[in-house]
Amino acid sequence: MSFENVFRGYTWDEVKAGIYAKTETDVRDALARKTRGLADFMALVSPAAMPLLNEIAALSQLLTQRRFGKTIQLYVPLYLSNECQNICTYCGFSYNNKIKRKTLTGAEILQEVAAIREMGYEHVLLVTGEAQQTVGVDYFCKALDIIRPYFAHISMEVQPLDQDEYEQLIAKGLHTVLVYQETYHEADYKKHHPKGKKSNFEYRLETPDRLGRAGIHKIGLGVLLGLEDWRTDSFFTALHLSYLEKNTGKPATVSPFRGFAPFPADSPRRWI
Repeated sequence: MSFENVFRGYTWDEVKAGIYAKTETDVRDALARKTRGLADFMALVSPAAMPLLNEIAALSQLLTQRRFGKTIQLYVPLYLSNECQNICTYCGFSYNNKIKRKTLTGAEILQEVAAIREMGYEHVLLVTGEAQQTVGVDYFCKALDIIRPYFAHISMEVQPLDQDEYEQLIAKGLHTVLVYQETYHEADYKKHHPKGKKSNFEYRLETPDRLGRAGIHKIGLGVLLGLEDWRTDSFFTALHLSYLEKNTGKPATVSPFRGFAPFPADSPRRWI
């Protein structure tokens, strides 16, 4: 069993129709339950939920504070490289964008670490483009050796890797991996990722499974709002999260959903 097996049991159009068929009664029923399932989630992201946004927000705040207390945990991204072999229609790092490419050396990484620590951050997110030959596992291992002594928690948002590669990075002190599916709409995914290893929809879809088998402490999921219907993409993210919690025994979270806006070709990513 893998998430792809679960995913193939659903069709995008049927899920979308189910969401848009929800009524205000369905939303109120979902709010009233002590525990909620995926059908309730469909109701809560449906257009029928719009009149009840205040009630939904209040419940969300209650549950969040019950689980985490009144605590905010901050992290800072450390961009190690903007080299990338993928073409993605929405990304400033895309291979076809004529921008200056840079990968940090060990000395440059230490300079960035010093600046981040001076600001007081204890949690860091390592980010790169997807360029296996330049910023592959060997580079990540060396970067982790440099960075690990300075931070309480290290996360990564880089290209999907094989299970044994994740195992190497975990041994070097990696705690968390974020992997955005971007969209669960397979045809739309391939339209926006026409070239590079990222064009392999199934390999990316199975990345959290490989992370679970590798023994990562925490897995982060997310989608890029704006590529397809956001309600349906949100449902499939919730489905993926539910699967991971039941089958990997690892904590999984939904990272803040990202939206995007147009930007110049010489600009890095600009998320809104």
